[in-house]
Amino acid sequence: MTSLMDQIICHMLRRIKMNNIHFAQKLKKARSDLAITQQQLADKLHVSRKTVSGWETGRTRPDIDMLRQMADIYHISLDELVSDAKAPEHHSDSIHREKGLITRVTTTTLDIILAILIVQRFTHNSRYDNVFLMMDYLIYFGFGLRLLLTRWVLKILHSVRSPIFLICYFLFGAFSICAAFSNLFNMGFAFQLTIGIIGLAGLVNLIAIGLLKPNGKNDNRV
Repeated sequence: MTSLMDQIICHMLRRIKMNNIHFAQKLKKARSDLAITQQQLADKLHVSRKTVSGWETGRTRPDIDMLRQMADIYHISLDELVSDAKAPEHHSDSIHREKGLITRVTTTTLDIILAILIVQRFTHNSRYDNVFLMMDYLIYFGFGLRLLLTRWVLKILHSVRSPIFLICYFLFGAFSICAAFSNLFNMGFAFQLTIGIIGLAGLVNLIAIGLLKPNGKNDNRV
């Protein structure tokens, strides 16, 4: 049984080798939680303080026997001491997925908005040229927003929460809603309703971007 446990621990130690810094931080936290110094721990383990310091900075790693003794000193199980050493990597993956989802939802919303505007542009009948001019401006504005969500531009903006994108998206949604409520250029009820829904969808999407806040640095589109 002990041999099997040692094999499991060895396997876990090999897995955490790629994330040695976090493992070192975990060892340091376990000691700090017990409120003992590196020297006091070194005395208990019959090693030098420099050895303990090496473990807690990631320069070296303790062997299984040392880990077992440390677990006893910290009053935790050996499994608890060495497990979850790759948690930050998993957390980072989770953040990346969440932020990628935010970008994809925003991209899809803009694609739908643009499709509706283009269809309306070529099917709407109006006596006023200004109505078509407004449609063109909204389509150009929408394409500009969509361009900001491309992989290359996001590498510059770093995030869909870039102030440039958020301000432009807000102006797009606000103008659409204001135009719909004021019936700008007598656009007709059908187009008025469409513009209002488009503006509302944009603002709702904008609110969703603000509410979903994973901690991370990049949410480039994947």
